[in-house]
Amino acid sequence: MFHLTTERPEDGPAIEALLDRAFGPDRHAKISYRYRSHVPPVHHLSRVARSDADGRLLGTIRYWPVAIGGHTALLLGPVAAEPALKGRGIGVALIRDTLDAAAWMNAARVVLVGDIGYYKRFGFAPAAPLGLHMPGENPDRLLACGLARNAFAGVSGAVERRRSLRGSWRQAA
Repeated sequence: MFHLTTERPEDGPAIEALLDRAFGPDRHAKISYRYRSHVPPVHHLSRVARSDADGRLLGTIRYWPVAIGGHTALLLGPVAAEPALKGRGIGVALIRDTLDAAAWMNAARVVLVGDIGYYKRFGFAPAAPLGLHMPGENPDRLLACGLARNAFAGVSGAVERRRSLRGSWRQAA
């Protein structure tokens, strides 16, 4: 069994080790890491799954501020579970919990790079038909999820790096 908590500063080394085990040490070469470089994750949405037995870190999820056509969005990822525990609901729990929290924060839209077969259960769909793209990324892997009614109405273009959420959707979605 596990429980979800907010990521703590001291979790950093364990998270990095888990991400290396889950995705390999070359994960930093992925296009989506360009959006994360020198940008802090959204603290309120950085969660971890911990073992109920010993508090060991079993999973992680983070979100990053991005913009699409001048509109604020969140970039989900990475999300990872301890490889030996895949299929036990850790990733599902982290995603559901944080998407709910993001909606509560009045976030309107989320994008990610991933497999539609996995992420469609959370409301993600291909982003290309919405007119969204991430330069250099395979268009079939860019997915989008609206957290608010008409979240992508009038929103199109490239996913752009953003340094923070300051002055974002809390004023205007």
